[in-house]
Amino acid sequence: IYANHSSWWDGLIAFEISKALRADSFIMMEEKQLRNLSLFRRLGAFSVVRENPRQAVKSLNYAVNLLKEKPSRTLWIFPQGKILPNDSRPILFYNGLARIIERVADCSAVPLAIRYEFLNEYKPEIFVKIGESDNFNEIDFNSKKLTRNFESRISKTLDELKNDVVSQNFANYKKIF
Repeated sequence: IYANHSSWWDGLIAFEISKALRADSFIMMEEKQLRNLSLFRRLGAFSVVRENPRQAVKSLNYAVNLLKEKPSRTLWIFPQGKILPNDSRPILFYNGLARIIERVADCSAVPLAIRYEFLNEYKPEIFVKIGESDNFNEIDFNSKKLTRNFESRISKTLDELKNDVVSQNFANYKKIF
């Protein structure tokens, strides 16, 4: 599952969704953030250090091994690599997601848009929209092209979510907690 990254809460939302679905999940998280929010280690987060290519490759290898050893596992990844407002465009991703898929080969990639809004409550309401899944199985990969495709898909899913919230079209949403 790849998602936009608009708040430090995103990892917590990933954990809660995984818990509700009883999914065996892991979250890839930037080392700096994980150091500040160590609670996430107990929730299945592991670090990536993008500034150090050798360490970044180790993290990608770890993610690949997690998915290969148990294909039913879920990996949450926030390929923007930093927290940005929901409506920032263009959405740009690092290519780690494409590299993981290239090495796992037989897997699916699902865009998931997260949006926090203060509507009728004193606390934010969290809206999540699942986009169309891409299924992969040992095809030729072009990681740059694949990354652009993921950027486009998450942008589309985020725009649809924003339109639903603005028009208060919540018929296809379910309150889970």
